Amino acid sequence: MQQINPFAFYKASDYTDEQINHLWVELGSSAMDEIIEPRSPVSKIILGGKGTGKTHLLRYYSFPVARLRYPRQNGIEIAKKLKFLGVFLRANSFDAARFEPQDLQNDARWKLAFSLYLEFRLAEAVLENLEIIRASSANETFDDQAFLEVARSFITDPVVAGLTDVADFRVWVTDRRRDIDQKINNFAFSGELELTVPFAVGALSLGLSRCIAKWHPALDNPLIFLIDEVENFSELQQQVLNTMIRFGEGRTTFRIGGRIYAIKTFATLANGEINREGSEYKKIILDETLRTYTKYPEFARKFVVKRLVASGVLPSDVSPDTTVDPRKFFCEIDSSNFYERFIAALIPEDTEPYFLRSFQSALESLVEKGSKQKIDPVQVVRLLTAGLPLLLQKLNVLLFCKKAKSAVSCETLAQEIHADSLTYRNHPQQAPKYYITAYGHYSGDLLAQICRESRRSKGVPYAGFDTFVQMSSGNPRNLLVILGRAYSIAMFKDIDFINEEPLDIDSQNQAVREAARFMLESDSNIGSQSDIAAESVTKLASLLRTARYALNIPEVSPLVVSFADEDLSDAARSTLIWALNLSFIFEIGEGRPDRNSHRLLRKIQLNPVLAPRWDLPIGRRGDIRLSAALLEAIFESGRHEEFDVLLKGLDFRWNNPFAKNSAGGGQTELF
Repeated sequence: MQQINPFAFYKASDYTDEQINHLWVELGSSAMDEIIEPRSPVSKIILGGKGTGKTHLLRYYSFPVARLRYPRQNGIEIAKKLKFLGVFLRANSFDAARFEPQDLQNDARWKLAFSLYLEFRLAEAVLENLEIIRASSANETFDDQAFLEVARSFITDPVVAGLTDVADFRVWVTDRRRDIDQKINNFAFSGELELTVPFAVGALSLGLSRCIAKWHPALDNPLIFLIDEVENFSELQQQVLNTMIRFGEGRTTFRIGGRIYAIKTFATLANGEINREGSEYKKIILDETLRTYTKYPEFARKFVVKRLVASGVLPSDVSPDTTVDPRKFFCEIDSSNFYERFIAALIPEDTEPYFLRSFQSALESLVEKGSKQKIDPVQVVRLLTAGLPLLLQKLNVLLFCKKAKSAVSCETLAQEIHADSLTYRNHPQQAPKYYITAYGHYSGDLLAQICRESRRSKGVPYAGFDTFVQMSSGNPRNLLVILGRAYSIAMFKDIDFINEEPLDIDSQNQAVREAARFMLESDSNIGSQSDIAAESVTKLASLLRTARYALNIPEVSPLVVSFADEDLSDAARSTLIWALNLSFIFEIGEGRPDRNSHRLLRKIQLNPVLAPRWDLPIGRRGDIRLSAALLEAIFESGRHEEFDVLLKGLDFRWNNPFAKNSAGGGQTELF
């Protein structure tokens, strides 16, 4: 097996242009064009978590990468085909912290210094692309004088008046940028910052598109600045960028990439004007787009195949569009006959399952409290479970807990559920709809409970390529983390699961658990705020775990919670925002209305990549409603004791379905 891991992830900023182009996988027909809209006259802000592909996307549309897709055509021919000129820069390459004001009285001066520097850097990048176009277009005529004539209309520096060609203009731009570098670097020693301003703010970067149109008629297209990692700009510096976005006038537009929390302000330098979504810019959250994109699984398959080819694991003549299917690389759980074989390996036939003892104990406590109804706990258990696979036994117990009422005989209810389960086992299509639905909803949670109760189990199984794709939640980097761990484990065990036998379930389980630990403890460790967010997510996951492994599971596949936004304290809100920004959790749509108060409730979901750490599900259905007290106990730092008390109350309520709810919350006595 190859020793170089094909799924090792690297930052797209470290890739060469050739690698950016070669590793590109289209997300369906023209889907990426719809995301970046390269020919739209409106600027766009593209935000997303780590690994969603922002940098790869922006670089792919830059001219140096785009021209690699047309190796037999010259620069002008490529420009005609593209109908735009994309210029890529990374915000963290500016060393923008140098331009932070030393005191508030000098804000305006430092804003101006940064705006000048930004303009010269943008102009340098544009001129570098023009040099590439000219060098590859030997038979084309370029009008340098027309270019310079337009430039002189908005640049007051007398040096520009004496320039003779675009190459000289590029030297002038570079010299001015270096002059600012030197003066900024010397400021700490001299305390002086004397800069001359040869043009109005935005005039150079926004005016270059007019220069280029005169330089060659085929370049009379929109100029797009693709600026990545904008979170590295301060609020003052983003005001400068916002001003350029505001006055781009369609010929010069921006595609701004950054983390979810990247944007610090929408204010401009134009008398306090604010850029507004739908007017000056559009915004897209890449995570949400990818999570809901129906063709993401197909993209993931091609993405993996391309990685394997690029690393030499698969032959170079294998195309992502071939029949190579990554699902064949991984063993999957045998779900036939209600997971009979899988469960038999965990629970010996002569072993009484723990959940039956727990359920019988709950019934016996009801008898001891003097229920009005005559109950024989042993008989109820027998009626619910006789002659059934273990998974259906657990489902019957769960259904009994949810359907039991004082007006219905326990034995009668148990007989009805058992009869319906026999029908489902022998003739699934003829079973009552409620039973079919219940099995479809709860079977995964009940199987997880069986795994947890077994001493032979190594945890809840997470296996199969489709499972990994679902866990990645539209984030290619998450998929690489899981597959990278799987490949490393296979290398250690000398297993070639790509070309020989598929990877066993235990190795897959180890891989997803290592991936979850990496994401929570290492990949997002950026200081105290991330530590607090991780602490809160751990409490949230403990709540979800308690729900999933309860006798009376309160919600199907508990991975989502809902709450009223006004119940958040300032401290809890801050932690919640950090957890969202770090992609520990996702916000789901517009929430849902509360059934009683009709208030709109927010809904958040634990990132499925983290699910294996607590043996939680990876899909979502319903949601668990959080009270204000529980919400604060989870998302406010240090409130562990309060959280433990509240969780203990919920644990009692969910595991004692026939008792009054000692923790409050409206559960009524069933008998």
